[in-house]
Amino acid sequence: MLYPGSARLFFPIFAITCSLFIHSADGRFFDLFKNDLNRIPDSADLLRQENQSRADLDKALNYESQGNIGKALSLHKAVVRYYPLTTAASKSQFKIGVLYRAQEKPGKAFDAFQKFIETYTGDPAFSDAVRYQYEIAQGGQAGDYKKKIFSIIPRKTQVSDLLKWHGKIIANAPHSEYAPLSQFAIAEIYEKDNKTSMAIGAYQALVDKYPRHQKSADAQFKIGAISKSEINRGSQDHANITSARDAMEDVIVAYQDSDRAQQAHEALAQFDLIEASRLYEIGRFYENQNQYRSAIIYYQKVMKFPGSKHLAEARQRHADLLIKIAPLKTATPQVKAGEPRQPVPVKLKDFARKLRILTKPVTTETTLPKAATPPVNPTTANPQPLP
Repeated sequence: MLYPGSARLFFPIFAITCSLFIHSADGRFFDLFKNDLNRIPDSADLLRQENQSRADLDKALNYESQGNIGKALSLHKAVVRYYPLTTAASKSQFKIGVLYRAQEKPGKAFDAFQKFIETYTGDPAFSDAVRYQYEIAQGGQAGDYKKKIFSIIPRKTQVSDLLKWHGKIIANAPHSEYAPLSQFAIAEIYEKDNKTSMAIGAYQALVDKYPRHQKSADAQFKIGAISKSEINRGSQDHANITSARDAMEDVIVAYQDSDRAQQAHEALAQFDLIEASRLYEIGRFYENQNQYRSAIIYYQKVMKFPGSKHLAEARQRHADLLIKIAPLKTATPQVKAGEPRQPVPVKLKDFARKLRILTKPVTTETTLPKAATPPVNPTTANPQPLP
């Protein structure tokens, strides 16, 4: 609320304040309007900006050397904001990321380097910016900043930030040495977060995009190891064994000279034992259900794995079931002298079949006509024997 007569004092004070601000900003106030209008400075104006930005950059570096990080950051931000077309602007933007990293503010540091990468693509410090981004992401993955920036933020947010950082590193420099490392890190993050399908997909993406990278053998092995861990946790899905076996075989074929190849051989031997145990349990199930022929088939499969702990028992059960389903013999057993003869066990169906054959009347191919029967003489019905 303005009291009577105060309006006459307000406007002069406001004008003086604005003039002081404009002069103290070294013309930066007008530069804001120039940026909004997308006006390209002429050669004289650009030379003035170059000189002023270089002077501010030197001041910022001086503050940094004195340990006054706050003032150094402010000056670097001013250079980037007011003189974006100068050579000092790229150096200041890079320095903003470096100083935020020194303050252990990885999120702000990563974003500062990201702005540098997007704005100054051809700058000589481009590779260094990507390297710093990877180091920041690795530090977050290792938990170096957990107590300072993630102490009150849910773990899910931390994981999403790490995934975002590594994803931007791959997008910024897909052919750099850090892209496959970030791809491997993404897969590790998913694996640690128990997102097995996404982890397998990320590892597979590394193998597909960078097959000759040193991490590709590890990624291929990890695919099999994840499937193996699912089996160890009690998964009955046969696809896990198939996937794990295929992955380990790929390691042996594609990376036979790597350290992972020998580990893959050992893993395949373990898969054989796991497969044998699974087949044995299936055989036991069918046996308990009195489906003996199905049980015999699975016991036979177990016998193909000589290192299985169920080998001896599978052989014994296989032999017992063969005897149980075998038909009873009809041959006459050997009887020792002096021993009573034991009845021969005969299947009722076989006995009935043989009985029908024995009792069937004999027929001939040609039926003879019946001869006339002569009448019987009573006197000759019972002939007397000859003397």
